[in-house]
Amino acid sequence: MYAELGEEDLEVLRDVTLSLLDSEKGVDPEVAKRTVDVILKREAIDEEIAEELGVDPREVRKVLYKLHERGVVTFRKERREEYRYPVYSWRLNLREVLRRCLEERRRELEEVERALSNDMSHPMFHCGNDDCPRMSFEEAMEHEFRCPKCGEVLEEVDLTEERRELERLAEELKVEIRRLEELRERLG
Repeated sequence: MYAELGEEDLEVLRDVTLSLLDSEKGVDPEVAKRTVDVILKREAIDEEIAEELGVDPREVRKVLYKLHERGVVTFRKERREEYRYPVYSWRLNLREVLRRCLEERRRELEEVERALSNDMSHPMFHCGNDDCPRMSFEEAMEHEFRCPKCGEVLEEVDLTEERRELERLAEELKVEIRRLEELRERLG
């Protein structure tokens, strides 16, 4: 299963997996990244991961437990002669990571398309001051084309470049979604 993954696929899966730990306190981001890199490539025992990374096994376990709580890693309890106690062999649940990644990318695409159809289809007005909000035509009229925050004259904003950027982003997301769906199909 892991052999079918290219470097680009691994990078996307790593980023999505690590994003699940963004808000976790007490998790060392560097240990998390390196731990995920190991279990992306193969199933591994927490002790072996810690030894390979040169870190305290508790730090590795902390990462693995948090990922397990989120359903993106699984483990197998086993007995090995070289250890006096049961060990846990960890592996990334690629299907769940892909599902979450697809869900996230589809949500992003939906937001971009919503912005294109709503925000970009109507004229917007702004005073030119970065601290002040943009306004719709109706809002600008209500304020007699004066910024309610700074009092400057409101002028129509040229949205051409922003529209192009959103269209480019939408295309990129569609390509990435197709690639992730193909990867999901290959993995079964």
